[in-house]
Amino acid sequence: GPIVLDDVHIRIEPGERIAIVGETGSGKTTFTKLVARLMEPQDGEILLGGVPVQDVPFASLRRRVGYVPQEGFLHDATILENVRYGLLEATDLQVKQAFVDLELLDWVRSLPDGPTTEVGERGSRISAGERQLVALVRAWIRDVDLLLLDEATSAVDPALEVSLRNALNHLLEGRTSLTVAHRLSTAEASDRVLVFDQGRLVEVGSHDELLAMEGVYARMHADWVAGTATV
Repeated sequence: GPIVLDDVHIRIEPGERIAIVGETGSGKTTFTKLVARLMEPQDGEILLGGVPVQDVPFASLRRRVGYVPQEGFLHDATILENVRYGLLEATDLQVKQAFVDLELLDWVRSLPDGPTTEVGERGSRISAGERQLVALVRAWIRDVDLLLLDEATSAVDPALEVSLRNALNHLLEGRTSLTVAHRLSTAEASDRVLVFDQGRLVEVGSHDELLAMEGVYARMHADWVAGTATV
């Protein structure tokens, strides 16, 4: 097939918060899937802690790396059960503590049946923003070393937006993370931003450094501010 990503060289330090931006189809999601080993590279290598990712036992990789897609997959079960899919042996107390840690206890208690609320097939009974909240709690309870997150693009109501932002900040604190950013605030809050364009990593730097370069990111930022971005 056609080459989706080419000439990507990057070293990410432990605990670094990375935002990934680029136009639709620029290779952002492919990059995160390669890191999570949901796809295999045709050429080159990805090292995790200095070890080629393909040499890390799959079970160990799953314990160390968490992947939260835009539409976090939920089973036709309760919120409690869906969180437990992250850590099957988790007790009710551990799950409750996860909601407390992420400042989501009030939210989950506001649902019709609290944590035992049925989410429906693929989470159809709750909103897209709520589905991502459940996915974040599931990632938190796993306590992974590296978190890969594809931000939800769908609009969420303002109250839920605050909850998502708070939960995400707790989840990313002190943890190495790669976030495909669809919100300007995510890029601004990151340590570094990786800018992809047509399958290549074209710019790397902090939000301020990239604005000063007046390149691809600066143009995207202007579109973001104007409300015309296609990320």
